[in-house]
Amino acid sequence: MLSRKTLKQRYEIIDAIGRGAFGDTYIAVDRDFPGLPHRVVKHLCPTHTDPVSLKEAKRLFEIEAKCLSKLGEHGQIPRLFAYFEEGNEFYLVQELVEGHNLTQEFQSEKKWSESETVDLLTELLSILSIVHQNKKIHRDIKPANIMRRQSDGKLVLIDFGAVKEVLTVDKDGQTDINNSTIGIGTPGYMPPEQAAGKPGEYSDVYAVGILGVQALSGLRLNHLLHNPPSDKFKEILSQQQIKISPSLKNFLCKAIALNPEDRFANASEALEVLVSTEPETVRSIPSTASNTYQLEADPTITIESFPKRLLLGIIGAIALIGGAGVYVSHALDRPDYTRLESYLENRQWKQADIETDKIILEIAREPSEVDPESANKFPCKALETIDRLWMENSDGRFGFTPQKEAYLETGNKFGEYAESIYEEFGDRVGWWSNRNLGRFWNLYENLNFKNDDSAPVGHLPSPGTKADKRNLRKEEREMLLSRFDRCGL
Repeated sequence: MLSRKTLKQRYEIIDAIGRGAFGDTYIAVDRDFPGLPHRVVKHLCPTHTDPVSLKEAKRLFEIEAKCLSKLGEHGQIPRLFAYFEEGNEFYLVQELVEGHNLTQEFQSEKKWSESETVDLLTELLSILSIVHQNKKIHRDIKPANIMRRQSDGKLVLIDFGAVKEVLTVDKDGQTDINNSTIGIGTPGYMPPEQAAGKPGEYSDVYAVGILGVQALSGLRLNHLLHNPPSDKFKEILSQQQIKISPSLKNFLCKAIALNPEDRFANASEALEVLVSTEPETVRSIPSTASNTYQLEADPTITIESFPKRLLLGIIGAIALIGGAGVYVSHALDRPDYTRLESYLENRQWKQADIETDKIILEIAREPSEVDPESANKFPCKALETIDRLWMENSDGRFGFTPQKEAYLETGNKFGEYAESIYEEFGDRVGWWSNRNLGRFWNLYENLNFKNDDSAPVGHLPSPGTKADKRNLRKEEREMLLSRFDRCGL
């Protein structure tokens, strides 16, 4: 971690705002620029540090940084101010923009109108057209990587995946980016060819199409994961009672086709078809000439971790959501999910589990355990958010939702606790052992954090451990699941 360090004798680090699998992110003051504006500094750490690998990584880093700089000339892609290498590690200096990401707009069960959906698709495809014309692929289109700028309401596309891939290059010029712990892309928005390590411009088109389906249906991503929209789109429209024009329906069916050859080849082709087939609902393509760049915002960060002199009347703190955008919270009581999102996206299950427990205790305002009173008052929104993050990043295997299902399927009833039946629930999710050696609740260290496919469905997040002990706080999970049920989740 950098602390009050000045890079290139210009960028003074003043606060840490994010950590991820590829490095850390900071706020810095640009001492050489009039007005001493704040910038985002990404500190990127290569996974291979031998001389040959570093030399190749440096070469590729310069290529990708130059491309980001060129793309940043577009009004809806964040600008890159500088890039450099120090001590065999790489740095990007980026702008701050005021706004919020689209995660909060893609709320569960909220259905967008056809015109709203077409506006979203049109604007997003217009930005991606510039990316594809420069022979680049984004590779991680999702709500969290699309920001709505506060100054004009326009979308801004952040977090390009190519820079992350550079960090995994080895001495043979190959990358291990498809490794399950550091892969680029998000299940649900990522088409089969991208999951297989062979993305194309049509892969970005698929993700945009999924966003369209999600907007129209109001369905959670985990529902789409279990019911691939490319196969079930007509059924989804029928079940959700969604009425859209035939042309938009045909457009989305083509955009989310499983076979890349059946999709639009790139964003420009998709945009041309969308505009020509939906003249009654499509507004004019958004102007991309805006050059307004300000401080960016996210509703997940608390005020305590941010220096007071940087707030200047802005309520909240700053957190990095992607490679090129930072957001500011406007509420003091919202928990910080930044680290949890990062751990889950990179399938770092144990770190995510520990972070979840930390968040739960902070929200409950309890030092070590959640008691019945704090569980009964636990915010429904927080439970929904934690569940959604786990479900989206585990293909629906982990989260409160599968735990609730296992709880009820094993004969348990909320409000009627029975130890023997509760043990059956524990056995189902892998917390209780019924073996020849005896019957007992597992210790925290014996939980399965290695692979989501080998761990039982609902295994994580765990109940956490008792203070100064390795025992699970098993009773706590029943209380939180009861609250989860009363919240209608």
